[in-house]
Amino acid sequence: MAVFEKKPAVLMVMLGALLLGSGCGSISGHNNVDLGLAHLKSYEYEEAAACFDAAEAAGENASLLYRSKGLLNKDLGEYDVAIENFLKSLAATSGIPGDMDFDTNYYLADTYMKLGKYDEAINVYDAILALRKRDKDAYYMRGLAKLSISDSEGAINDFNKSMSLSPRNYDLRIMIYKALSANGFEEDGRNILEACLNNSDPNMTNYEKGQISYYLGNNADAQSYLELARSERDTKKAPVVLLLGLTGEKQGDYNYAVSVYKTFLAEEPDHPDIYNQLGLCQISTGDYEGAVNSFEAGLALGSSEYDRALLMNEITAYEYAGNFAQAKTLMEKYRKAYPNDTDAEREEIFLSTR
Repeated sequence: MAVFEKKPAVLMVMLGALLLGSGCGSISGHNNVDLGLAHLKSYEYEEAAACFDAAEAAGENASLLYRSKGLLNKDLGEYDVAIENFLKSLAATSGIPGDMDFDTNYYLADTYMKLGKYDEAINVYDAILALRKRDKDAYYMRGLAKLSISDSEGAINDFNKSMSLSPRNYDLRIMIYKALSANGFEEDGRNILEACLNNSDPNMTNYEKGQISYYLGNNADAQSYLELARSERDTKKAPVVLLLGLTGEKQGDYNYAVSVYKTFLAEEPDHPDIYNQLGLCQISTGDYEGAVNSFEAGLALGSSEYDRALLMNEITAYEYAGNFAQAKTLMEKYRKAYPNDTDAEREEIFLSTR
């Protein structure tokens, strides 16, 4: 079985499977699981649970089934149960661990992190790295876990290893900067970003230079680089526009930010993240009606990745506008879709008094 938790007996079984196994079990014949995952993606939790129950009754692939049930539990905030199911999923895998097993271990470690069980999470990342010694993501995530237990030296070592495995990954460096800054090591984080600008990488794009400058607080430089990036033919425009607008917001120039977002959306309207940021910017200027329209336009695109933020921000816009009745109606919809959001629970209580 491919359980990666770092416990001596478990690791011996896992290594034995590596030596003796002939490959992962088949995951064919899992129609109910697939349907359940589709419901899960749409936040239809009761329907997803019913599908997983049907899959269990039909004897569908156990590893995939328990993994899927763990994802459902994780979404619902049932972290202890999620861990049990992820472990069952890994235990049901026979043979050489495959990509799905590694993904499941990442889910397992993340769930430990959400419970504040950082040592257990570190054990999982240790076991992943024992098999995948060049996994930059595992080093990065283990670094985050070590920061959480005040092992700053160990965290920085892991971050450095992650960066060495991905020398041109500037997004990774920004994530490390954010993590270090949030835990009281901003100078270490700034040193990483400054090194990016000083490394004379001839392949560093204007967008990447703009990103680094933005997080270093050099807003004028960031804006200059990002304006150049926006005019480049082969550059993906959405992330450039998002950050360019944020440079304006950061300097209090909301009219510039709104103009940047609206100009882009007039040409490429299929970007819920830009609608979301436009709406937030409009809230800041007191244009609550415009904000609602922006959030609704984003929601109309049906992006599961951004629907949660868009819906909550629309509720906020209605609250600021004093339309508590509509905010309350939308909050009921939100709470049904995201029942484990404790902040929303408190907001629902507040709305009930309006």
